[in-house]
Amino acid sequence: MTRAQIQNTDEYQKLCQSNGEGHVLTACILFLRGDFRSLDDALAQAKLQMEVAHTAGRELVRRPATMKWVPSGPVAEMGIPTNNSFVNLIAGSGDVNLRDGSAAMNCWEAVIVAAILNGSIVNPDKLRSLYDDSPRGFTTTLVQRLRTQAHSYNQGRLLSRPVMGDVVMFSKLDHVVLATGKHTVGPTPPGRPDQAAGTHVISFWPAPEHRDFGPGTVATVNEFTVEGICTWMEEKRMHGEVTFGCPDWGALK
Repeated sequence: MTRAQIQNTDEYQKLCQSNGEGHVLTACILFLRGDFRSLDDALAQAKLQMEVAHTAGRELVRRPATMKWVPSGPVAEMGIPTNNSFVNLIAGSGDVNLRDGSAAMNCWEAVIVAAILNGSIVNPDKLRSLYDDSPRGFTTTLVQRLRTQAHSYNQGRLLSRPVMGDVVMFSKLDHVVLATGKHTVGPTPPGRPDQAAGTHVISFWPAPEHRDFGPGTVATVNEFTVEGICTWMEEKRMHGEVTFGCPDWGALK
C-alpha cells in the first residue's frame, strides 16, 4: 500500500471534502493497519494524536525542554525518589520547570507531559493510581495505555511505519518516543547516530547524542530518528524490538 493508492480511493476523496488532507491520510493508515473498525473513529484518533505531536514539537523541542534524565520504571519497584518531577506533577505537589534543567523525568513521562500540555490529560488520578495502586502490573498497564495495539516497525513499508502522534517503543519501556510523521533518507555520518536519516521521533534521552551517561544527566528533548536510536543501542548491545501504536490518551485523562 502506498500513499498514492490511499489518496486515489473514494473514501479518501470524500473525507477530504470536510477534513484536512493530513488528518485524512493519517486516519486511513490507522484504519488500514487495523487499529480502528471505522474511518470516523480513525479520524478522531488521528486528529487527537497529531495535536499532541504538534504540541510536543512546539513546547518541548522548539522551546527546548531541558531536564535531568532518570531511568524508566515503576516508582515502588525502582526506588525512584519522589522528587521525580513527573510524580510531583501528577500528585499536585508543585510546579515543574521544563526549561532550566531542574526537573527530573524519564522518556515516557516526557511523552505524557506533551499530552498534558495539549490538554488531552486534565485529571491525573488514573496516572497516579498506576504509580500507587498496582506497582506489579505497572509496566504492562502503562504499555497498554501508551500503545494500544503493537505494530512491528519496518522502515520500508508505509503501514509498518509510525504516523504522526504514534508512540514508539524500544523493548517496551526501555525507551519511549513520539513520532513526528516525518521520514527522511540518506547516509548516516560515521559515528553520528544523532544525525541519522530515517523515521523522525521526539525523544527525551541523553542518547544518541551522548555516548555515556547515567541517572541525573541533563538532556534536552530533541528530534532524532528510530534508526539513529537503534544504531546507538546496537553499539551498546541493547538489542530489542521496535514497536509502535496509537496512544489511548482517553484512558489516562
